[in-house]
Amino acid sequence: MQNIYTYSTPFISKDLWKSLYIIFCNKELNRVQKIQRIFIEHLESELSRWILAEYKNSFKIAGSILMITGVEIEGLPSSRKRFHELIDPSKVIILDPQASQVLTHKDLQRFEAVVVGGILGSHPPLGRTKKLLSDKFPEAEKRNIGRYQFPIDGAVYVVMEMLRGRRLEDIKIALGLVLRRRIGEFEHLIELPYAYPLIDDKPLISDEVIKILVGEEDYELEIINITTPI
Repeated sequence: MQNIYTYSTPFISKDLWKSLYIIFCNKELNRVQKIQRIFIEHLESELSRWILAEYKNSFKIAGSILMITGVEIEGLPSSRKRFHELIDPSKVIILDPQASQVLTHKDLQRFEAVVVGGILGSHPPLGRTKKLLSDKFPEAEKRNIGRYQFPIDGAVYVVMEMLRGRRLEDIKIALGLVLRRRIGEFEHLIELPYAYPLIDDKPLISDEVIKILVGEEDYELEIINITTPI
């Protein structure tokens, strides 16, 4: 059953770049700064199929402004260097669910890059972004995009939508998904207790992640709850 949303355009058009410029123009500022890069800082011990699927989907979403750091991946914009070797940490915003402040459009005007932790989610949350990323760079700003855990590609999508001018509170999310499939006489349920942005009422989740979970078998997808990040 195909009831998920996936991206198929791995680039940013000239029209989108123009839109980003318009969003960040502010006549009261002598010099307008805007987000020029989204970094995904790879923090897992290995490059699993699941996290690679989320990286690939993130590239489809963000295109050429995306850079994956800490690991080199063929076919994706990536570097073995860590993000702090490529940019001054004081010029970035680290997305951290435990951050006390919510990401705003003004933040995106002030800083040059957003850093997303390349970390697979856990339930309940273990606070790994704070331990592995935020605490190591006190000079970086920390912001959250709501109180829920997003997959990596979902977090990238939210940032891109805010760059296009959408308010965080206007982005709908599916809070929790259930995949159902039949194995003989039994029904097999897989619960994903994370926040998935909704696009045309369909949750944004990689086709490759679905294949990892259910293979080529038919499945049904159920949304547990629909809400907003904040």
